[in-house]
Amino acid sequence: MQEIQSCPVCSKESFKEYLKVPDHFGSKEGFTLVKCCSCQTLSTTPQPDEKEIITYYKSNSYVSHGDSINPIFDFVYRTIQNRNLKYKRKLIERYTLGKNLLDYGCGSGTFLEYMNKQGWETKGIEPDENARQIAEEKGVKLTSLDQLNSEYDCITLFHVLEHVHKLKETIQTLIEHLSKNGVLMLALPNYNSRDAQQYREFWAGYDVPRHLYHFNQKSIFSLAKEFGLNIVSTHPLYFDSYYVSLLSEKYKNGKGNLIGAVKTGYLSNHSAKKTKEHSSLIYVLSK
Repeated sequence: MQEIQSCPVCSKESFKEYLKVPDHFGSKEGFTLVKCCSCQTLSTTPQPDEKEIITYYKSNSYVSHGDSINPIFDFVYRTIQNRNLKYKRKLIERYTLGKNLLDYGCGSGTFLEYMNKQGWETKGIEPDENARQIAEEKGVKLTSLDQLNSEYDCITLFHVLEHVHKLKETIQTLIEHLSKNGVLMLALPNYNSRDAQQYREFWAGYDVPRHLYHFNQKSIFSLAKEFGLNIVSTHPLYFDSYYVSLLSEKYKNGKGNLIGAVKTGYLSNHSAKKTKEHSSLIYVLSK
């Protein structure tokens, strides 16, 4: 475990304590979120290194997005997943002319399998061996960061950047493989959202220590500036507020509370009509 010494985004060394959050999934260990006084990025401290963090993903209590829970939940999840796939594709096609896509942190390849069927040429990068095997069974082509040898019209990191240890090195490498008119798309939890403010240390979007960093819109602006990127647009992921609220209710009360989760998810989206602070946001960045 390592204590945070400097901000992963702006490299400043001035922090203040923001919130203490336990690992709700398995270890129940306590972690602290510290806020950069300059760019407002939150960092989890202490942070497990790349070897230590493996144990936190393999906890018996850890349920990743997409794992089976029960038939009703699975049906709802798949329905929402299909809508999200179409939503992401439409966003990508709005901002790109080419059809060459790289998905960093592609998981079991569901998104790339869908994009392949829509006529896109795709590749994925995924560190988890089991997920890679499932992706390959779906016909997804895989590569690694150090094997990239072509440019892409779109590079996506959907709920991935917050997990990446070598943050700046990874982003720099991806930018180098982005075509001249290409876009980088980041989907990230937003700690300024209404549901995050309501659930505080129980908010599932923090997911410590697997989430090493936590962003708001100002910190992403700072991140873009660091790499000379422009934020073309920002878009909400409407269903995330409901899913995150459902998990947060369980963490807070020790059991599920569907009605409470739906209410919080709705109120979060409703307030975001004015504040633009949705539970999760997709940022579209260009060179």
